[in-house]
Amino acid sequence: MNFNNFYFLITKKLRIGFQFGVGRSFGRISVFHRGGRLRKSFIFVDFFRRINSFGFIFKIIKTSLFTSFLGLIIYENGLTNYIILSENSKVNNLLFSGSSWDISQKLCYGYAIPLSYINLFSLVNNIEIYPFKGSSYVRAAGMSAIITVKMSNSKILLKLKSGWNLIVSNYCLGSLGLVSNSLHKFYNYKKAGVIRALGIRPTVRGVAMNPCDHPHGGGEGRKSPLVGAKSPWGWLTKGTPTKIKKYQITIKKKFKQVRI
Repeated sequence: MNFNNFYFLITKKLRIGFQFGVGRSFGRISVFHRGGRLRKSFIFVDFFRRINSFGFIFKIIKTSLFTSFLGLIIYENGLTNYIILSENSKVNNLLFSGSSWDISQKLCYGYAIPLSYINLFSLVNNIEIYPFKGSSYVRAAGMSAIITVKMSNSKILLKLKSGWNLIVSNYCLGSLGLVSNSLHKFYNYKKAGVIRALGIRPTVRGVAMNPCDHPHGGGEGRKSPLVGAKSPWGWLTKGTPTKIKKYQITIKKKFKQVRI
């Protein structure tokens, strides 16, 4: 059996046909600038990683569904799963996934263990908000959080890249290191067809539309947008706060308590 056939057999049940949304409902546009992407299979990714076993990376892939690299990991007990890889992960590297860990062993990047076993001021990714929920924070390419405080009430304080502080339980899982593919934001798509294949449709300026389509539309010839720029639905878009005051944002950034 050659490599391709073996890879197809062990990943057959980890992929499924998937119908992406096209941004329309009853033929009308409900989400602007969406639709027309290439049909691709959906890949099941393991966000729980509580197997309590070592495994090695069999193959590293890149898909448009995730900004980071995905690794196909084969565990000692024969289970296979796709996971989000940490930076500097390579094929044949050993990774550990589980909720029990021997403190005497050496930690390496990519290990998924409870946050209580990870040292202070370490970078972590793929963080659970509460135990057994599955990782839902810090999953994009190049992202990471820092363990800043270990509290006495079995809680851990994490600082995210956005500046927000997050409190989680000691028993929540996290992967050591930062998420792989940190150069994703510098990627050059080279041509418009690649963007269309990802399901992003062209964006048209409001001043180029008709009056029935946009508040900036209409007029004779070329013109600049109004001083009170508006969205297609008539909301002010420049200079007017639409959510909350700036001082409220700074207060929230200092401390955000998600779960006690």
